[in-house]
Amino acid sequence: MTGWAHWVGRGTRMLLRLIRPGGGSSLPGLVTLRLSPDFIRTAAMLFAHRIVITGTNGKTSTTHLLSSFLEDSGLKVLYNVEGANLPQGIATTLLEPPRDTLVLEVDEATLELVVNDLSPHWIVITGLFRDQLDRYGEVRTVRERLLRALAKAPSARLLLNADDPLVASLGREQDRFFSLKGLSKLEVPADVPGCPRCKAPLSYSERFYGHLGIYACTVCGFSSPKADYPAEIAPGYFMVNGLALPPLPAYLHPYSAAAAVAAAMAMGHEPHLFAWPAPAWGRGETREVLGHRLVLALVKNPASFSWNLAWLPADQHILQIDDQGADGHDVSWLWDVGYQAALKKVYVTGARSLEILIRLKYLDSVPQAAAFKTARGALGAALQQGQPGASVLILSTYTGLKTIQSLLHNPEERTSEAPTAVLTPPPPHGPGTRTLRLVHLFPEEMGTYGDGGNFAVMQKRLAWRGFGLELVRVGPGDALPTDADFFLLGGGEDQAQERVAPALLGMRGHLAEWVEGGIAGLLVCGGLQLFGESYETPLGIIAGLSLLPLITRAGSTRLVGQMLVESTFVKSPLVGFENHAGYTRIMGGKPLGTVRRGHGNQPHGKGYEGLVHQHVVATYLHGPVLARNPWLADLLIGWALDRRGLGPPEPLDDELEHLALVKWTPGFRQ
Repeated sequence: MTGWAHWVGRGTRMLLRLIRPGGGSSLPGLVTLRLSPDFIRTAAMLFAHRIVITGTNGKTSTTHLLSSFLEDSGLKVLYNVEGANLPQGIATTLLEPPRDTLVLEVDEATLELVVNDLSPHWIVITGLFRDQLDRYGEVRTVRERLLRALAKAPSARLLLNADDPLVASLGREQDRFFSLKGLSKLEVPADVPGCPRCKAPLSYSERFYGHLGIYACTVCGFSSPKADYPAEIAPGYFMVNGLALPPLPAYLHPYSAAAAVAAAMAMGHEPHLFAWPAPAWGRGETREVLGHRLVLALVKNPASFSWNLAWLPADQHILQIDDQGADGHDVSWLWDVGYQAALKKVYVTGARSLEILIRLKYLDSVPQAAAFKTARGALGAALQQGQPGASVLILSTYTGLKTIQSLLHNPEERTSEAPTAVLTPPPPHGPGTRTLRLVHLFPEEMGTYGDGGNFAVMQKRLAWRGFGLELVRVGPGDALPTDADFFLLGGGEDQAQERVAPALLGMRGHLAEWVEGGIAGLLVCGGLQLFGESYETPLGIIAGLSLLPLITRAGSTRLVGQMLVESTFVKSPLVGFENHAGYTRIMGGKPLGTVRRGHGNQPHGKGYEGLVHQHVVATYLHGPVLARNPWLADLLIGWALDRRGLGPPEPLDDELEHLALVKWTPGFRQ
């Protein structure tokens, strides 16, 4: 059956590529696996050397580089060129004739399913960052999956990123590590709430990139392992384990380069480069079109988006943001991106084009931006409006990547398309003669789903009305200020909640005074759970503050997806993305609203979402919730101004958010 399945799969691929050039990276493998479930095992065993590369970021570039190095050493290599790394994509790659060496990137959540069949000799793990939280869960969940996968491959040698505590903690005896020094610090959210082995706080002597750096646990002694293959980068300089290599091109991430070179060295094939290979598919490809230099790069989480903005400066930007299965349905992560790079002219497209426009609206420096129905329209506008010789950086999530790439190779000279929405410059504002105070509770630990963006929304909506907003960040060990106008607590994974719960209990007296004194508060997801009486998790019961009349327990099914809520507290519906395992029962106060789509406090059919008690809004809505629902932000602002005797907030131009609401809530009538 395997031979027959192989030929059917190859025929399917040939047919698909005739119909749609560049396609056929997954369906042929799916057909083959349906006909022969053991095809991956049978095909993989024909390769003398088998290497697997996994991690949330850098898999495709690392695989591409390592394959190039091994081919330069005389080996015949097969690898998944387009990065199709799920079982069906792997099977499609294996439809090719066998060669000396198999180098496969494998999805970090899929490795557990295929590692037995692949029986790899080496497994390279690049790093773990938050990625598609609605699909995979938090980074600790991904790490646990990798731990189970590695247990199924006891004979495989591991090459691990020593700078990433989540990855380094997977190390076993005789495993090897690579590291990188000299990287300028880039503002990317850290994704390690504590030591991956004992959960105690990690102490960093140096931090490079998110949670990557030099670290040590304050309790169990786990610390950065000594690297077998240390890399170092500086302007015009790149070295790995004493081997001087050509300076890195801007498109190539230093960690991908370090991982690939270290892997080649570990396998006995030291690279000898005069120039780096061309970029991997969709990872920094460059084209000259009508006198413009266009660069295409994949973005899929805060780390990759922040990196490309910082390292690939451009005169104009095209942002294609989608929310299909391959992209992740929740795009709250757009609010965790470091937008330090000056964005001047931005053209957005994709299913979530309005979402990114709203994000740009709340930047400190708001660019000229417009949304277009198609990628062709966005590209046409950039080519028509850009100055001769202008550079254009195109950042796309997975779904739109092939479309954009096709346009780069086969562009129309001129494409005219009217924008579907234009970002209106916000009203001019000064520093504000009156200042309010917002206390952000545990922003580092409790902000996994873009909830920190709620502060940005409050700050701007107050500034546009002539008010300043003082931010007070309160972390573990910090004391609460004596007074506040707002307080905010976002969502986080269970370990983060366990870490902040004792500190919150120590603040209970002051927080109770705030709640009963009418101070406006926003509690999102984990914040809602911690302010209740208790939260029962698989790890035990987390004692709550008992400041809200609710109890939460971990349910058997995670509640994930878009949510639509009809609320009597605001005039427009509330929308957002929920991603929680907490089933909440309210015993007082008023629900924030009635669920019209999604789950809310309980699995579908129970009716209610969130809770309003005094002037505290508790909700499971992410997005962040105030960006997607500025009318809810104005409710909180109105409460705070009324408490100060300053009157109701003046209305603002929320046309863009209302356009987005119509798109997010098809068929819903207000």
